Amino acid sequence: MALRPECIHFRGDKPCAFKRLCRGCPHFEPFPTKILVIKCRAQGDVLRTTPLLPALKRKYPLSYISWLVDQESTDLLLHNPSIDRLNPYDLENVLTLLVEKFDVLISLDKEPGLTSLATMIKARQKFGFGMNDPGNLTIFNAASDYAYRLGVDDELKFFRNQKTYQEIICDIAEVPYLRDEYIFNLSDEAKVKADSFFKRHRISRRRPAVGLNTGAGTKFETKQWPAEHFLKLISLLTGELGASVFLLGGPREKDMNNFLAHKTRAKIYNTGTDNSLLEFAGFMSRMGLLVCSDTLAMHLAIALKKKVVALFGPTCPQEIDLYGRGVKLFSGAQCAPCYKQTCADGKCMREITPDKVFQEIQKII
Repeated sequence: MALRPECIHFRGDKPCAFKRLCRGCPHFEPFPTKILVIKCRAQGDVLRTTPLLPALKRKYPLSYISWLVDQESTDLLLHNPSIDRLNPYDLENVLTLLVEKFDVLISLDKEPGLTSLATMIKARQKFGFGMNDPGNLTIFNAASDYAYRLGVDDELKFFRNQKTYQEIICDIAEVPYLRDEYIFNLSDEAKVKADSFFKRHRISRRRPAVGLNTGAGTKFETKQWPAEHFLKLISLLTGELGASVFLLGGPREKDMNNFLAHKTRAKIYNTGTDNSLLEFAGFMSRMGLLVCSDTLAMHLAIALKKKVVALFGPTCPQEIDLYGRGVKLFSGAQCAPCYKQTCADGKCMREITPDKVFQEIQKII
């Protein structure tokens, strides 16, 4: 009996989901336009790449989209209705992708390993970043030139550019930009721990719930807002606004959150720093407003359609779209943005005062 491995449901090593052999199968479906998105780094950037998916579906209505992503970010793309196959970045998937052939490849990372992979993968059309013969970063299509120059021209990136990241990647992929939102589907299971926490602590739903993500991410220490600013903001939120304040963060924020919980005289709630990524998102889903720097937490807040006060120092606020649900605070220090990973001064974040943050919270809460 002839088998039909050109069907999207075909497995080969086991029966397909319909438990049917190929002859006369009513579920036979040939592969439509095959698209591969390579966006592995970093978690926040993975989330803010999801608005590209609706744009791709509009351009290629009959398409099968695969996405190559770092293992740590796979949870961010689970249950995404626009992704037909999620490929964690590992040896097995890399070898598979090197054998496959795609109609469209969109390469959005600039790291050498990923650009070299994008260059080797077979695709009829390629968009974004690749590697040239000398081993340097290059581009596949002319529309990617602007994003290419952003990486080497600080004047362009820091001051002249007014495009958001989403606009830039739509330009790369040569699809119209319609300001699509992030796509992030948080399961009820991911909310269980947060729901239990609220019930256990008998937290009133009548009070505004304000989450403070106290960290700076793993790459830029310069994004860190000072501890004394958090303490003053906690005092304003609890004393003048009557808000329930929640400390949010991961393992890197353990010491900071314990310090704040110990030092403040106000009653606040420490949600813990040992939550999984999705449990962390579950806590964020219970907040009415989030205060955070330019980190994964900010992108999760945007994806969850939360009100946000985002604090910017060393990075560019113009690349971020809050979709009308918040405010971006940028001190405009003479040295900012700089994209430095460390700084002895920290002036750019220090100059964003707790009073200014509180004023903005009062406007949008």
